[in-house]
Amino acid sequence: MAMGEASRLHQQLASHMGQAYRRFRQSWNGLLLDPYLRDGGSYRYRRYSVFHWQNNMLKVLPHEPHYQSSHYNHVHGGFNRHFRAWLPTTLQNPVLKKIIRWTTSQFLTNPADLWRIQAHQFRIVAREDQLGKPTPEGVHKDGAEYILIMMMDRQNIAGGVSRVYSNDMQLLAEGTLQQSGDLMLVNDHQTYHGVTEVSPADPAQPAWRDVLVLTFHKQG
Repeated sequence: MAMGEASRLHQQLASHMGQAYRRFRQSWNGLLLDPYLRDGGSYRYRRYSVFHWQNNMLKVLPHEPHYQSSHYNHVHGGFNRHFRAWLPTTLQNPVLKKIIRWTTSQFLTNPADLWRIQAHQFRIVAREDQLGKPTPEGVHKDGAEYILIMMMDRQNIAGGVSRVYSNDMQLLAEGTLQQSGDLMLVNDHQTYHGVTEVSPADPAQPAWRDVLVLTFHKQG
């Protein structure tokens, strides 16, 4: 993925869809605490929905629990996790379709192909007495074809370094998503990925990291 293309996406969102983009980012304030963290933490908030994408059309699927095989998620895999769906106003925000259209344009060869998209809104909070873990399962795969990880907001956060590894666990790239619109698009078949823990830069102030994660699964 060329960073110039990602910059153009952010410019379109911020300049041409400014009000809708602000509303989209503000929807992260409405996430709910993840009750399934097996380390007993209270640092992750989220919402989850599932879509189909075909011929440039987005279809919201009936709400369902989130399931991952323990093969891919050895910490939280192997059982259904029931998260609240995205809010209707967020699903209807044109920014969502714009982001999906841009992302699929990076790898899609046939518009008629059907893709299932698992869509996650994540907020990771950090406090002086509790580090935030963006990927509590560690370096992993998601069992998808492609994964978009896009920064929505980052306030008073230290850490959170994203790393991508080859299938033989050689480090390929690392960097920190710092600004709204910064993103990574990874090929899940060819790579592993993970993010380091986060802490508050100023322990006296609130600290959080808001990220959009879309996993793309080709159907048929």
